[in-house]
Formats: sequence, structure tokens, C-alpha cells
Amino acid sequence: MAASQELHPTAAKLLPDEESLNEDRSYFRKLGVKYEADALIELLTRRKPKSAMPIACHSLADLNAKHAVPVLKTLADYPVQDVKATSVLAVARLAGRDETPWLLECLSRKGTLWALAAVGDPAAYEAVRGWFERHLRKLERNRSSDSLGNVVFAVAYLEQMTEQHPEVTALLDRFKIVAPKLPGNIRSELNHFTRMSP
Repeated sequence: MAASQELHPTAAKLLPDEESLNEDRSYFRKLGVKYEADALIELLTRRKPKSAMPIACHSLADLNAKHAVPVLKTLADYPVQDVKATSVLAVARLAGRDETPWLLECLSRKGTLWALAAVGDPAAYEAVRGWFERHLRKLERNRSSDSLGNVVFAVAYLEQMTEQHPEVTALLDRFKIVAPKLPGNIRSELNHFTRMSP
């Protein structure tokens, strides 16, 4: 794959490897649940066992079960954070840019910025840029104002928009000044999910 066609690190981290697929198959086998789309959709519909729901969400994306999107979208408001985040990410993996409008509606939820960064749809630019500008101002005043690290995925998205929107480079440069002073977990995520090294 040519360098210009390589996946952004945020999107690449969503792709399963054989080891994680085998772990998921084994996990569901131990639960007595078939590692098939319809069985996993049924698990999510029943919402039992709760501990298996996040794994079922990403497994549906691994299985390319596009017909699971409506069920996954219903979980975006689920009271457990891991379920919310993995369902939103699974929708992004399965539907891609087709669900950008829905992802924008979910923008305040953890996982949504990751999903938007993974999809990289320019249609989300104004919303993500606006969100990032507000949060960058907060970070410039208080380095610990983003304890969840959502800013990492906004950076990952905006990195992909510099060609179409060169003006975003100035925002990213402002962030580069703040980044080395952020908490260690956020700096680590920046190294892992973006092209930026604070």
C-alpha cells in the first residue's frame, strides 16, 4: 500500500488481528454463544450478558455484519460507557461515511470522535473543528480539563483534514504547544492514535 493510501493510525487500530479474533471466538464459545452475526445481534437485543456486550459490538464489525447497524445505533445511549463507545465505533466501521450525520449527533459521547477520525469524512469538519477549538481553549487554561482524552481523536480527525482545510494547521500547532504538558495517559494516546508525538 502506498504511503498516501495508508490508514490513519486511528483507523488502523480498529482493524482486528488474528489473535484478537481467536480470543473473541473463544470467549463466545465459553459463553455458549455462536460467533455469528445473528447470535451476537440476539445477545445485544437481550442485553445479556452485559459483560459480553462490548465484545459483541466490535465482533459484529469484525464480521462485517452491516445488518447489525440499527441494533448497534440503539446502544449509543446505553448506561455503560464501554457499550456506548464500542457500539458507536462498530457503526462507523460498518457504515463508514454513510453514518457521519448520525455520528455528528453523537459528538459529545466518548467513542464518537474516534469513530469520526476512523471514518475521516470531510463532512464532519466544521463540527469537529468547532468542538476542538472550544476544548483547546479549555486545555490552554487547564491541562487536565479533558480527563477522558477525547481531544486525541479530534486531533486524529483534524490531521486528516489538513490538505482540504490548511487553516486547521494553525489549530494543531496551538495544540502542539499544550500537548507536552498534558497528563501522561493523554500523551500516550496521542503517540498511539495520531501522527503527533508530544
